[in-house]
Amino acid sequence: MKLFARLQTLLLCLTSTDALALADVDLHHVIRMEGSGSRTVILEAGLGDTMDVWNDVQPQIAANCTRTLAYNRAGYQGSDPAIGPRDSATIVAELRAELKRRNIDPPYVLVGHSLGGLYMQYFARNYPKEIAGLVLIDSSSWHQHLLVDNSANTPYAGRSAVTLFMPWIMRRELNDSGAAGEQVHASPHALAVPTIVLSSTRAPPGETPSSRAMSAGMQDEIAADFPGASHVRVDNSGHYIQRDHPEVVVAAARRLAGCIGTNDPKSLSN
Repeated sequence: MKLFARLQTLLLCLTSTDALALADVDLHHVIRMEGSGSRTVILEAGLGDTMDVWNDVQPQIAANCTRTLAYNRAGYQGSDPAIGPRDSATIVAELRAELKRRNIDPPYVLVGHSLGGLYMQYFARNYPKEIAGLVLIDSSSWHQHLLVDNSANTPYAGRSAVTLFMPWIMRRELNDSGAAGEQVHASPHALAVPTIVLSSTRAPPGETPSSRAMSAGMQDEIAADFPGASHVRVDNSGHYIQRDHPEVVVAAARRLAGCIGTNDPKSLSN
C-alpha cells in the first residue's frame, strides 16, 4: 500500500501543471551564452527547432551590447528528457528554474519564434516584473490549432505526417499546444511590456488567400494583446524571419535590450 501511494504521488508530480511545483523539477538544459550586459536576451525556438536556429542572429544581438542565451527545451538534443506535459506553464517553469540555477537574474528580453512565441507570451503575461521586452517572431496564437508549417525546413508537410515520422518530443509539444494556448488566454492581461511583433508576408506554398488573411489577422490579435506593441510586417519573409531577414530580428532584440551605437539599425523594416 505504501508503494502504491508513493507511485500515485509520483504520477501526480509528473502530470501536474502547477508552475511552482514544476519549478522544483531538477531538469537541466543545454544552453549557449554569448555577450554580457545588465539584460539577458532569451531566445526560444519553435516546434522541432534547437538553439541552432539562432546561430546567425545570436552573436549579432550580443555584440558589444547584452548577454544572450539560447537553449534546447527538455526532450531536445543535449537536454534532459521532458517530464510532464509540454504546455506553456510547464515549459516556462522549467526555463525559469534553469535561469535561477545558473544565477541569471532578470530583467529579461524574451524572443520567441512560432510555438516558442506562445510560450514567451505566457512568460511575459505571468511574470511581467521580470521582463524588459518581448519580441514575437511569427508567433503562434493562443487559439491557433497548430499545424506544421510546410514552408519550414523540415520533412513534415502536414499533420497527417506527424504520427508516422515526427520525433516524440515534437508530437508531445504539438499535442499540448492547445492547452498551451488556453493557458496564455487565461493569463493576466499583459501589462505595458515593450513588445515588437514581427510577422511574415510571404505565403508558404499552397496557402490560400483566405488562409493568409487569417494568419495575418492572428498576428494583429497578438499585437493587440500587448498594449503599445509595435507590429512590423517583414517584407518578403517566410515563417523563419530570423533566416530570411536576420537584421530585423537583431534590430528588434537590440532595441529592447537597450543597446546604443551608430552601427545599430535606426528602424525596423516594414
